[in-house]
Amino acid sequence: MQFRGITLLALLWCVFVAPAWATPQILATICHDQHGMSVASLPLQGGKFVCSSILKVPETGRYVIDFKNTTTIAHFQHELIDHSGGRIILNGGISSEDQNPFLLRHGREVHLSAGTYHLITRLNSPYYLAQPELFVSEIHSYQQRINMSSAGALLMLGVLMGIFTYYIGIGMARGHHTERMYALFILGNLIFQGAALGAFSQLLGWHWFYLTSLPILFSNLAYVSFVCHLLGINQFNRPRLYQLSLIAQSLLVAMLVAALMFPNWMLEMDRYGVGIFLCFGLICGIRLSLQKHITAQLYLVAITVFGILGGLSISANRLTTQIWTIEQLGLLAVTVEAVLLALLVAYQINRMQKEKERMLAELQNTRSIAMTDRLTGMPNRHALENKLMHFPKHGCLIFLDMDNLKFFNDHYGHEVGDKLLKHFSSYLSEKLDNNAQLYRLGGDEFAIVCYEDDVEWCQHQVEYTNKQLQNEGFNGTGASMGIVFGHEAQETTELMRIADKRMYADKRSRKDRKEMMHALHS
Repeated sequence: MQFRGITLLALLWCVFVAPAWATPQILATICHDQHGMSVASLPLQGGKFVCSSILKVPETGRYVIDFKNTTTIAHFQHELIDHSGGRIILNGGISSEDQNPFLLRHGREVHLSAGTYHLITRLNSPYYLAQPELFVSEIHSYQQRINMSSAGALLMLGVLMGIFTYYIGIGMARGHHTERMYALFILGNLIFQGAALGAFSQLLGWHWFYLTSLPILFSNLAYVSFVCHLLGINQFNRPRLYQLSLIAQSLLVAMLVAALMFPNWMLEMDRYGVGIFLCFGLICGIRLSLQKHITAQLYLVAITVFGILGGLSISANRLTTQIWTIEQLGLLAVTVEAVLLALLVAYQINRMQKEKERMLAELQNTRSIAMTDRLTGMPNRHALENKLMHFPKHGCLIFLDMDNLKFFNDHYGHEVGDKLLKHFSSYLSEKLDNNAQLYRLGGDEFAIVCYEDDVEWCQHQVEYTNKQLQNEGFNGTGASMGIVFGHEAQETTELMRIADKRMYADKRSRKDRKEMMHALHS
């Protein structure tokens, strides 16, 4: 039994104690500023610092020295001194020209023998996003852990790039201020995140350190303008919220000026700026949501989610994990916000498009009513005038004046007269088919626009129509005609005047013939 107990204790030690002991350990870290004063933690306003540590390496192998919490470091240098005085120096940082072996991280690979080392780390940066804390890890374990976080960060950067490209394309069109401001907001965050994570320095060779803060100051201004355009906030519609937006923009401009004057406070200005536009967005979202503003209600959901994630990222100083950094946490917050806002803007565009289609349909319906004769359903005089504006030279215009409409109205009532007009227009329009178009000018006057100069064919269709009406009991029906060809006049009014004149001439001529025939028979 005693032997079994010893065996069990040995097994537990191997499982729990030995791995912890086998892990490299950094002990007794002390940091001093450029004046030699000891500091408990590095101020976020940056500066030059030297941190001394004891590094215990349990076994010989390949290791990686890196920082957790943050990657926003301009320059750093690791100096490893072994017991014999041998030195290993490793340099890096966003502003450094040294090649990074690991994507989006500041890890530096080194082969170490088992033993104790004196680790001296020199830091020089205008500001820090969070506390840069050293850790040492075995290389294979390090690669497995950071591959996931680096892949996630690249994916989120790709999402931001896709959203920016789409909405800047829309924003280039005139009148799309919402999409334009939204694209600028995304661009500022895209540059900031790409620079802070080291993607620009590693992939593009851009080493200007202030890309890790300056773009956000402009992005914050674009965001306030975006909210105003998205929610329809202006000096006429919602004056109080508009005044609030002016105050927010004034504060952001003041922070931009202060950041340019005091670069060490630039990242702090970013934090305050994010807080300002978050408060502005929440106030606008809550205020308009209470007024049943649908877009504002959807926006409030997006800004609330971003407020939670973004609040954590701008307030955090340390993380318990070595895998993720605060920059990546901020990237997650911005990506979620960007996707939610992209859906919201897409909803807004879709809603505006449907509203536009509805208004166009109403306009078309109104135009159709204005261009249609209510009794017969035929196009009216206005429609004819519009048509004649593009009248072909080889076409012809025929004015018609029906016979005996007044007779049917006086003797049988206007209901019968209306029936005559309806049947005449219906039968004749059907016979004309697609070769010509019938118009009602008013009263007993009609017009035919024939796209070819086939006058005889049109006259035959009118005669067939009159015969069909006579078969229905409308005796004495007929029509006087006035014909004009497209080449006879340039102006619409002149064409109609000639056709009208010839129609009345034909009417007098037909009346004279009837009177002559009546006289001969009597």
